[in-house]
Amino acid sequence: MENAVKLNEAFHNFTQASKSLETYYEKLREKVQYLTLELEQKNTQLNRAVLELGESKDYLQAVLQSIGEAIIVLDQQDRVTMLNRAAEELLCSSRQDVTGMMFGDLPFSVEENSSGTRLTVDETTYDVILSRSTVAGPEGSVRGYVVLIKDITRTRDLERQHERNQRLISMGEMAAKIVHEIRSPLCSIELFSTMLSNDLKGTAHSDMASGISTGIKSLNNILTNMLFFAKPQKPSFADIELSDAISESVNMLIPLIQIRGIKLVQDSYRVSVRSDMELLKQVFMNIILNAVQGMPGGGNLKITTDVNDEYVTVSVTDDGEGISPENIEKIFDPFFSTKDKGTGLGLAIANKIMQTHGGFIRAYRNQEKGSTFCISFPNVNIKKGSDGVQNILYEKAGK
Repeated sequence: MENAVKLNEAFHNFTQASKSLETYYEKLREKVQYLTLELEQKNTQLNRAVLELGESKDYLQAVLQSIGEAIIVLDQQDRVTMLNRAAEELLCSSRQDVTGMMFGDLPFSVEENSSGTRLTVDETTYDVILSRSTVAGPEGSVRGYVVLIKDITRTRDLERQHERNQRLISMGEMAAKIVHEIRSPLCSIELFSTMLSNDLKGTAHSDMASGISTGIKSLNNILTNMLFFAKPQKPSFADIELSDAISESVNMLIPLIQIRGIKLVQDSYRVSVRSDMELLKQVFMNIILNAVQGMPGGGNLKITTDVNDEYVTVSVTDDGEGISPENIEKIFDPFFSTKDKGTGLGLAIANKIMQTHGGFIRAYRNQEKGSTFCISFPNVNIKKGSDGVQNILYEKAGK
C-alpha cells in the first residue's frame, strides 16, 4: 500500500515536471522565433547598410574621378593610396603603377619661384597651384593627407599674353611716332646716297658710298619691323602645307647651319593650316635663327610636328645654352634681347604674327640643356604623308 502511494506520488511529480518542461519549451520556442525574426531584421538592415555604403563609396569615387583637378590621397607614411583620373593624366602614370609609392618618389618635380609653382613631368612644365591638407579622425589623430594640384598653365598664359599685349600697344604707339620722325629724313639720306653712289661709281670711294646705302637699308628694315607693332597685320589666308613653309625657311638658313656644324632633324608629316605663307616663313625663320644663334659651337636642331584635336604644333628644339628662367617671360617683348647686337624684334614679331593666325608660341627651357619653342596653330584639315620616319636634312661634313 505504501509503495502504491509512493508510485502515485512519483507519477504525479513526473506529470508536473512534464507540464513544466512543456511550458518552458514553449517559451523557449517563442524566444527562438523572436530572436530568429530579430536576427533576420538585423541582417536585412545590415545588408541595406552595406549596399548603401557601397553606393556611397561608388558615388564618392565617381565624384572624385570627375573632378578636373589632380587629387592624390596619402596615408600617414606619405604612401599613395588613391588618385583620380586627372592625377593619372597629369603624372602620365596609371593608378596601379603608383599606388603604394612614396609621394616624394612620384615621377614629377616641383619648383617654387617668384612667379609661382611650376611642376615638371616628362620634360613638360605646368604652372600649378599645389596644396596639401591633413585628413584627421574623429579623435583628432592624423589618418592621412590629400594633395590637390590645379593646372593653371592656360590661365597664366592668357595673363602673360594680356600683359604682353598691353606692352605691345604702348610700344606700337611709340614705334609709330619714332618711325614717322625718322623715315622723312631717312628718305632724303637714301636719295642722296644713291646719287652719290652713282657719281662715285668706278672710283676708289665707290665702296664707301655703297656702304652708306647698305646701312640705310638696314635702318629701313629695322623701322619696318618697328612699324609692325603700330599697324595690325592682315594676313592673306590660304591652305598652306606646313612642311613646305618649314622647308623653305630651313633652306634659306642652310648656309648658316652648315657653317655652325649643326645637325638638323625634321619629321616628314604633311599638315595643312590656314595661313599667310610669307608671314609663316618669317615666323619659322625667326624661331629657327634664334635656335641656331643659341648654338655657336654646333649641336642638334630638331623640328617636329604634332597634331591633336585643337592645335597643330611645330616644336623647334636645340641643345644650346637655353633660356634662363628670369628671361623666359621677357623674350617675346619687343626690344628685349640677350644678344649684344640683337634688336629684340625677331621673336616679338613671330609672336604677333601667330596671334593674327589665332595661334601662339610657348618657350621652354629643356631639363638637360637647350630650349624648345612650340608654335601652335588652330587645327584645320590634317593630311599625313606615308613616310612617318625622321629624315636627317643636313649633317656636319664628315659625319
